[in-house]
Amino acid sequence: MIKAIGLFIVTLFLSGCFGGDDGISIPLGEDGESISVGGNEEEGFSFEAENADGENFSLNSSTEIPEEFPAEIPLPDDYELINAMKMSDNGDEAVTVSYLTETLSVDELVLLYKGFVDESGYESTSEMITDGYNTLSMQNENDVITINIIPDEDKKQVTVTISYFKSTKNKE
Repeated sequence: MIKAIGLFIVTLFLSGCFGGDDGISIPLGEDGESISVGGNEEEGFSFEAENADGENFSLNSSTEIPEEFPAEIPLPDDYELINAMKMSDNGDEAVTVSYLTETLSVDELVLLYKGFVDESGYESTSEMITDGYNTLSMQNENDVITINIIPDEDKKQVTVTISYFKSTKNKE
């Protein structure tokens, strides 16, 4: 039954059928469990679930960078935001931001983010360069950042995806 409801929610999410900006909320039991879905293409979409123990999960897409995205992570002056996603799972947070740029090359972006690692107190955990696809990963005590830098075929545009994960488990 839960799989059927999940499939229904995913279908609604992908098709944009939410009954207006208010979305829909589906109770799943007598213990306060529920799933809510809402949004639109202009402002983004949201999905929220809560179980009987009060544990919750949410996923939100947006046309703006969420405030939880660290301001110290550099972005080029001319970037064009493709999308931004925010996920929350019982206090742990993840934000993924994807953007395009035409003024900085792959090599310049790699240097920009390597410089960020050196100056920010993060420790580089891995670096992978394969056929123009570049991945940099870094972490500190509670945060993990992964940056993917990918040129288009003509090397005129570069897509950058930055995934930021903040765990609350080490804070307790």
